[in-house]
This record gives sequence, structure tokens and C-alpha cells, in this order.
Amino acid sequence: MSTPKPQVRSAFATPVLVHFLPVAHEANADLRPLVLDRMQADGAASPSWRSTNDFDSWGGLHAETLCRVLRELADSATSTRSGGRVSLPWKISACACVGGQGETRPFSTRPEAFWSGIYFIDDGYQKSDDEALGGEIELGDPRGAMPAMAAANLAFRIPGGLTAGTVETIRPQTGMIILHPSWLPRGERRYDGTHQRLTAEFDLSLP
Repeated sequence: MSTPKPQVRSAFATPVLVHFLPVAHEANADLRPLVLDRMQADGAASPSWRSTNDFDSWGGLHAETLCRVLRELADSATSTRSGGRVSLPWKISACACVGGQGETRPFSTRPEAFWSGIYFIDDGYQKSDDEALGGEIELGDPRGAMPAMAAANLAFRIPGGLTAGTVETIRPQTGMIILHPSWLPRGERRYDGTHQRLTAEFDLSLP
């Protein structure tokens, strides 16, 4: 009689959605000059700039499309406690951001919202695959360093188990949406590209 295999469950899963805006090519062609014009109108002197949280009010039809897609994504990944589907009146707070060479972002959480994330209007890589350009998005283990403290050289042989106690990284791509729970720490590694990176950062909450 063969020995049955152990049942392995991934407890307390943390969803991270990676999606692409279906009309990204057309949208980004309009959004990029719009964001740069807004930055100039604000009198920003440095290569880095962040708008107020009203991107959806001045981003035009493409910002409206992005917000619609974000609401659909949030609904698709949210359920009642019994697992039922939902259709919720998500309130979106979004800002446009411009980043320059040498910029990095520390980890931060947004516990006042339910979902948070970032959309890449222009990843800045200019279609380069050079990993030395950096700028990867980092998602920190919400458990902190504890899973790595007992034995730093060991991990768990399950999907996502190798980064326990450390970080998951995602290399940005123009048109990419990253959506994650607002309590999940998100940061950005040092970006060494010479081309500006343009993004929209957003939080989804319930009114």
C-alpha cells in the first residue's frame, strides 16, 4: 500500500494582481504629455513630482477608463466572507507621479484603503531588458522578517515560499497595473534609467 502524500494548504494567502490596461497604447500616448504638462503647470523644479489625489478629475477619458478597469479588477478579487461575488461602489483616490534617475521609494502601506496599486504610463526603460536599470517594484512580506529568522538559508517548498521573510519583486512594464491589498508594504528599488518614469498611484476604498 502506497503512503498517501501530505495535503499542503497555503494559509492566509495574499493576492497580488498583475494586469495590463487593454487600451494602454492609445491611453499612454495621451496621458504622458498630459501628466508632463500638469507637472510643468505646478512649477515642479526637480525631476520628481507627485500630483494631488485628483488624477481622475483631470486625466480625461483615459483616466476614466483606467478607473473603470480598476473597479472591475477589485470586484473580481473581492468576495463576501462566504465567498460570494460582489459589485461595490469603490471610491478611487489617484495621483500622477513622475520619477527621475536615482529615485527610490521606501516601503509604505495605506491601511485606510482596501486595495492599492500602481499603473505604469511609461516604465522608463525604453524597451531595454537591462536589469542594471533597477526600478523594480518590491512587495514586502506582511509577516516581516520572522519567517527568515529561524534559518535564513531555508525556505518553504510551496508557490511563493522561497521569498518568505524577504520581498517579492515585479519589473514594471508600460501599461501594467499592479493591484494589492492596501496593508501590503510596497516600495521601489533605485531606478537608474535616464528616461522619466510616469505612473499613476491609486487607492480603492468604500465610501
